[in-house]
Amino acid sequence: MLLRRPAAALALLTALALPLSALATGTATAAPALAPAAAPAPTAPAGYVPVNPIRAYDTRNSFLTTWASYSPMGPDENLTVPLAPYTSHMPPARANVVPADATAVVVNVTATAPTTDGYLSLSAMAGAPRTVPATSSLNFTVGQTVSNLVTVPVAQNVSVPGSGGDQHLPTINVYNHAGATHVVIDILGYYQPDAAAKYEPTTPTRLLDTREGSGTKLGPDTSRGLVVGREDLGTLGATAVVLNVTVTDPDADSFLTVFPPLQYVPGTSNINFAPGRTVPNQVVVPLNYGDKINLYNHVGSVHVIVDLVGYYSPAGHGLYSAMAPARLLDTRTSGGKRPPYSSTTVPVAGTAGIPAEATAATLNVTATEPDTAGHLIVHPAGTPLPNTSNVNFTAGGTSANGVTAKLGGGGVEVANRSGATHEIVDVTGWFTNG
Repeated sequence: MLLRRPAAALALLTALALPLSALATGTATAAPALAPAAAPAPTAPAGYVPVNPIRAYDTRNSFLTTWASYSPMGPDENLTVPLAPYTSHMPPARANVVPADATAVVVNVTATAPTTDGYLSLSAMAGAPRTVPATSSLNFTVGQTVSNLVTVPVAQNVSVPGSGGDQHLPTINVYNHAGATHVVIDILGYYQPDAAAKYEPTTPTRLLDTREGSGTKLGPDTSRGLVVGREDLGTLGATAVVLNVTVTDPDADSFLTVFPPLQYVPGTSNINFAPGRTVPNQVVVPLNYGDKINLYNHVGSVHVIVDLVGYYSPAGHGLYSAMAPARLLDTRTSGGKRPPYSSTTVPVAGTAGIPAEATAATLNVTATEPDTAGHLIVHPAGTPLPNTSNVNFTAGGTSANGVTAKLGGGGVEVANRSGATHEIVDVTGWFTNG
């Protein structure tokens, strides 16, 4: 079976969805405290290899797990997820999606049907002792289905018991803080030391907003093609694009999938949403056929907004190093809520072990306890505010989104475009020219 273990300690100090009273005091489980494991060293600089979206793990689907782990994750539980989904149980066979020398993997993680408010944290932890992560990757409320893009260092050569006997596979770890929740993992790509494609950040640019012009929503069981808007991507040999995709004003529970054209709609999703919600998520899409992608909506009708933030190409410059997540900003413990229409500069390069020459970074940006509905914009420090968005939130809620951000003067600016809200910024890796 897949490895499922309780955490050794429960550090509520870092939980995003807790009230400040809980944050101030903190609690711990009755289990004896173990010495915190040393943070793993950052991974070696690596290029990117895109993958046509593939579902690697789903606690609702016995084919993608085993009977022993065909159930929701429990509270304070760790789960080792192989990055090699089953293609057959009789005889046992797995798809080797992520190779043995991969340094980090890009996944879309989804929590669905949670029994309480909580969060998931993804990491490369393997074996024991296991410590509670100091940051979160995905926040959810009871009954909600929510997704987030996460870049995670890969734990290699982990012994994974399952049908057909033990195997040694690349894995990631998922930690569930509270309650029970189903968990879904989709693989979108990975980083590899000798991969040719490097990251090139762009000025955030809006490519599509279906609310404009005739205002035509994307209908049920419908795909729409989109040219990503850079005529030189084909000549640059671009292999993938990094987008921020937002859905707004849906009239049904549904999901949106972004994928390359000229293939069937994959059995994966990028954004899950409920009627009336505005939900963003970062998406990395292979460019298998020039500079085009497809957007698919499952049921109902919904407006879709697409912003381009970068691309991968042999002509690019950025090699990626993944790191143990580190918190760069938390206004709940420093400075208080950010007022409406304010902008906060967050230093990145030269902090948390990140080299001064870093040109871009992968972040997880969270808004919590906002007074009103609104959105955050993340952009290079010292640059004009773009007409894009990264995190959309509702009054009183907690919303997080992965952001791949170009750095300006070594940092980013987080602009709050609505009422007062707490802001949290975690860094998970960086790019340097190579």
